[in-house]
Amino acid sequence: MLKNTLAESIVENASSLKGMPYVAGSLEVSGKERLVWYNDRFDCVTFVEYVLALSIHQTTSKTSKCSFEDILQKIRYRDGIIDGYGSRLHYFSEWILQNEMNGIVRNVTDEMSQTNYTKKINFMTSNSNKYQGLSLNSELKKVKQAEDRINLFHWNYIPKMMVNDISDHIESGDIIAITSDQKELDISHIGFAIRIGKHLHLLHASETEGMVVISKKPLSEYLMGNSRQTGIMLIRPILF
Repeated sequence: MLKNTLAESIVENASSLKGMPYVAGSLEVSGKERLVWYNDRFDCVTFVEYVLALSIHQTTSKTSKCSFEDILQKIRYRDGIIDGYGSRLHYFSEWILQNEMNGIVRNVTDEMSQTNYTKKINFMTSNSNKYQGLSLNSELKKVKQAEDRINLFHWNYIPKMMVNDISDHIESGDIIAITSDQKELDISHIGFAIRIGKHLHLLHASETEGMVVISKKPLSEYLMGNSRQTGIMLIRPILF
């Protein structure tokens, strides 16, 4: 049954996955880079991508010939093209840029805050030995180009001290991208905003809890409880 809006579909689909196990590295498969997805295990990124692709597919199935897999590939890969490990959007900030260009999301952070998020992003190339997919120079070059693209862009973020003040402007189904104080890294965690009563919470695949959960604490308190989380970027899904 089709949902009335994309946001409603996102909240319903994401909520239906509560309790599914957290599994890291599920996309790191041997052999040639290919589209991989599961509906019964997630990390924070694969959870958001799966729910977003499924919700778009359900909401547009009467007007679009795109399959779920078509949409997921468009979301996950640069220009929607699978061309080796480096064509995947490993950095969530590049994911934002690509999917804004795709017309799938809108970065509404600037509407809430003009606080600069100034960092040099090069975590993957600085730690290339940790990524088997970067053993080929061709793939390392693609990721380096992605880092250069990110670093040319002007980013703002919403400091966590401000989140409670602007929470009324955050909608259920929005993507919450959590910024980090970790050197060379842009985003440390992502999930969906969900309103429970008067409070805004995070619906996410939690490594700490080992499953998909709704945060016990409201979003602002959740952020304040983690010293390495500095704030958020706010990304709003739209229908392309």
